[in-house]
Amino acid sequence: MPSRHVADIRQVEGKTGRKLEDWCALLEANGVGERRDAVNFLRDGYAVSHAFALAIAAHCLRPSRTDEFGADGFWDDEDDRW
Repeated sequence: MPSRHVADIRQVEGKTGRKLEDWCALLEANGVGERRDAVNFLRDGYAVSHAFALAIAAHCLRPSRTDEFGADGFWDDEDDRW
């Protein structure tokens, strides 16, 4: 997650009145899977500021770190030695 979102993530509940997990569940329940759609959904439907909407979307919609074989960080650039 980009470092610019870390501070916002820590403040989500205090600033929005909902826990981060609740925001993630809401996005999932509404079938929101794209970052842009999530930001618009949160801003327009729930009056979440743009900065917090970006942070929530980045956290909730981040790609899984597990590939289909269960290897953690399969596409991690740090492990790319080729």
